[in-house]
Amino acid sequence: MRDNRIKIAIVVILSIALIAVLLFLLRGCRQDKMVAGGDITSATSITDLKTPLAVAVDADGKIYISNTGARKISVYSSNGDPLYDIDSGQDDQGQPYQYYSPYGLAIDDQNNKLYIADYMLRVVDKEGNFLYNIVPPPEAITVDESQSAIRPNQVALTAERVYVTSRDGIYIFDAATGQYIEHWGTRGPAVGQYDFPNGIAIDQDTGNIFVVDVNNWRVVSLTEDGRVRWTIGGQGNGDSKSPFRLPRSVAVGPDGLVYITDAPDRIVVLDQDGNLVGIIGERGTEQTQINFPEGIFITDDNRLLFADRENNRVQVWQLTNDLSEPGIAEVQKFADATKHYWFKTSTD
Repeated sequence: MRDNRIKIAIVVILSIALIAVLLFLLRGCRQDKMVAGGDITSATSITDLKTPLAVAVDADGKIYISNTGARKISVYSSNGDPLYDIDSGQDDQGQPYQYYSPYGLAIDDQNNKLYIADYMLRVVDKEGNFLYNIVPPPEAITVDESQSAIRPNQVALTAERVYVTSRDGIYIFDAATGQYIEHWGTRGPAVGQYDFPNGIAIDQDTGNIFVVDVNNWRVVSLTEDGRVRWTIGGQGNGDSKSPFRLPRSVAVGPDGLVYITDAPDRIVVLDQDGNLVGIIGERGTEQTQINFPEGIFITDDNRLLFADRENNRVQVWQLTNDLSEPGIAEVQKFADATKHYWFKTSTD
């Protein structure tokens, strides 16, 4: 009888241990889910791309994609049908050129301009015909003497200015002439410095600017004149602690919400003051799953497009008008972490 009780006790202990191990493994493998299934009402993809890194949409609904691995810009209809590629051209001196590694894109519909960040910043019309290059004067280069020009990453526009992220900050040019105006930042980890900033977006209503400072693992919000409003992430002295995993790019929606692609598998949504609104994402290859998101764009009718890099596609999601309130444990964890790595200035 005593032996039976011992055997039963051993079985119970082993069962409890097995359940504990399974729960631990499931917890470890859990991915952030969409905040609510209703946040995305439809989802499609543009496929057969090669390492896409950026996407932009013009006023006619045409979709421009930095098909970076294929060294070209691929243009599609609003329905995702292929239209044409921009892969080469001829400059104002009659010299032919090809695109090497196109990345950032920005469209000026009013003036029929397409800005393409490659190894230099080229301005072409929306069909790909060369207009001019944007290059700062030598005195504007502050990286080091071996760098003779900026290496543009992403581009954002206002009616008057062109904002370009590069290794050591943000370079600003006149939108009408392409002439250099000023440079914000130096390279480093302190607030006001940058280390390979990538994504940049501007809220046309408030003038607030949002920058993804990749190697500092942070997102920065600036005023129109370049003053830091807030940062979320590393705060200097090499501190890479951040609630973000690896922020890559940013876009502002028509509702003023700020959408940040955060590799490897999610999109973080903030309000203008840096408060968490929601997290969308799940790692994988199926529709609405993500594998290393890059450039992101949001249309006036709340279509969210982003370069799903490792899945070699651009996903197109139709969002509802309002994201649900954060509720799942992972979202709360992000919100709690943000409190430790959030910095706000008193100049806003």
